Amino acid sequence: MSCLVYNTTGEPLDLVSSLKGLVLHLRGKAVILETLPDRVARSQRLVFPLPASVVLLRHRRVVSRVARLTNEHLFLRDGHRCVYCGRHRRELGSRERLTRDHLVPRSKGGLDEWQNVVTACSSCNHRKDDRLAKDLVRQPRQVPWVPSREELVRKRIGHRPLVVGR
Repeated sequence: MSCLVYNTTGEPLDLVSSLKGLVLHLRGKAVILETLPDRVARSQRLVFPLPASVVLLRHRRVVSRVARLTNEHLFLRDGHRCVYCGRHRRELGSRERLTRDHLVPRSKGGLDEWQNVVTACSSCNHRKDDRLAKDLVRQPRQVPWVPSREELVRKRIGHRPLVVGR
């Protein structure tokens, strides 16, 4: 189970485990907005409802609005689809997986940054090999872009807006 953490401004900051959300609440750092129905955490003497969302009591300054480049974030940005063939991760064969592909290969001076990487299935990535994307017959279906942290959190949760006053 996961818990959405909101900043005091209402922007989603992170998706953490429900237990971590409960710990934030018990330490006085957050207030529970919603709880998970019929889900509780137990100690020897107490029972706590597990939160589905919490809002921080003190504003957390976000230094960078740009998300870190990780495979998880890259796959979220591209919707878990290969940008070359368009197949979703559920449509891949048993020996295939999603990979990170550099449009300008690192061997040719390409950097490991948001505008140079896309999600590719292992078959398309192998087929592309060490060539530039512009030299391929099958061009990427989308242009790489730099997502914000908020965009990725919204994609991960399916855009559940903050509802204050419940």
